[in-house]
Amino acid sequence: MSSVAASGSPLENLVLSVDNLSLTEGRTDIRNRQDLSPRNYLLAANGGPLPGFQETRINGLPQYLAGLANSTLVLSSLFPQTTWGSNSLGNGGNFHGSRLQPGTRSFVPNLNSLSGPVLDEGKSFAVSNLGGIEYSRVQNQEELNNVRIFLGLLQGDSFVNYCSDRDGSITLHGLLRLRNPEITREVYKKVLVLSSRGVPIVCELMLDQHGWHVFAELIDSLNYQQLKLITYEITKDLYPFISLAVHRHGSNSIKKLIRALSGSSLISFVTNNLCAAFYLIMTDRTGLYVVSECLKHLSAEDNKLLYEAAISCCLDLAIDHDGSIALIRVINTIQGLQRYRLLDILSTNAVFLSQDPEGNYVIQKVLSLDNPVFTQKICHQLRGYYAAISLQKGGSHIVEKCLGTEWKSWVIEDFLSNTNTLLHVARGEFGNYVIQKAFKVTKKSGSPLYHKLLLRLQPHLSILQSGYGRNVFNLITGGQSVKKV
Repeated sequence: MSSVAASGSPLENLVLSVDNLSLTEGRTDIRNRQDLSPRNYLLAANGGPLPGFQETRINGLPQYLAGLANSTLVLSSLFPQTTWGSNSLGNGGNFHGSRLQPGTRSFVPNLNSLSGPVLDEGKSFAVSNLGGIEYSRVQNQEELNNVRIFLGLLQGDSFVNYCSDRDGSITLHGLLRLRNPEITREVYKKVLVLSSRGVPIVCELMLDQHGWHVFAELIDSLNYQQLKLITYEITKDLYPFISLAVHRHGSNSIKKLIRALSGSSLISFVTNNLCAAFYLIMTDRTGLYVVSECLKHLSAEDNKLLYEAAISCCLDLAIDHDGSIALIRVINTIQGLQRYRLLDILSTNAVFLSQDPEGNYVIQKVLSLDNPVFTQKICHQLRGYYAAISLQKGGSHIVEKCLGTEWKSWVIEDFLSNTNTLLHVARGEFGNYVIQKAFKVTKKSGSPLYHKLLLRLQPHLSILQSGYGRNVFNLITGGQSVKKV
């Protein structure tokens, strides 16, 4: 924003600028909105009743335990009466869900646009990584008093609206970067109160495209006690916390909080909530990144409860599209006895998961670990099912991986047990790749199974000449046509 000369004193300019916010008691263009994924239910790990939530407190900290409910859990909206829509306040744009009058142009005061002693232009700011203003220092007590008065003029909804504007967000971001305890305290007190919608202002900021940047900078500015109260405010109610976790900007805010709390006992406020709604969050395309942030930045001890939650519902996660992605990330980080337990459950259920469109990726992941214990277990579990699995897109990749292990003989013996089945797989869209792999690995190792496969298929080469079977035919004959007798 270019500098603008002001005619009055700096304080008068600040007062006039805030007056131009044009607050009213009305609402404009309000639309109902559910800040949740379409997946607004929880599935019990055993496929039984859907679990609800019951809040308890242990040593003053919020902890949530799954209870049983007989109905589907539908989460209430964080904003039951209003919505966050477009946050553009420039040139007459509406602010959906705010109290700005429709069609009113909002002039948001930016300290960089003021002349005078509030901020010494050219000395006290620089371009920040947000593309706005970074204030390096407040020059004197008078300037600090002016900033304090300015912040005092922003109360309740006017503070929310200011943070939700791009220029306002940049200004507050710059002020917070001063790391001045008085400025930080002023902003901190404002975010703990409720907005006119009955929602903690801190939560409204976390959901806003510009406001969440103010939240992120505030988190870095707080002392331990302030951070503790902010964390408690965000996590004290489970359902609003879930709404934040599955919201684009809300999840970014929680990820920022996780990084700030890493190494602190306060992280349990967050992990307890994530455990209570683990399946719901892990099967949401946005929410899963919140848990991934914990896996990436927290210690094994801090993630222990999250790993337990993953183990308890690993099969449900494995057959969900987003859940399988999240589960693979868990496999990448889990260690020790918990890792053994998780991989053992997945290996034991290899037949079921191998034939699932999503679960097969999880089994492929376990096989790629090259752990002989679980690789052998998977290969053994699949005996008698290799032909059926080979005919499926995902399953065929699993069988090919099994053919690359020292237990490949189990796979080939399965095929040799029935000639018709072998021929059917060889002619399959996906199965023909499996048979090609079987020929290649047995020939390379000099296994007698190579000649057994050859003897079984040679009498049926004429059948293999067409369709997908032609790939196997070419491999056996070198591309030479078979003469009909």
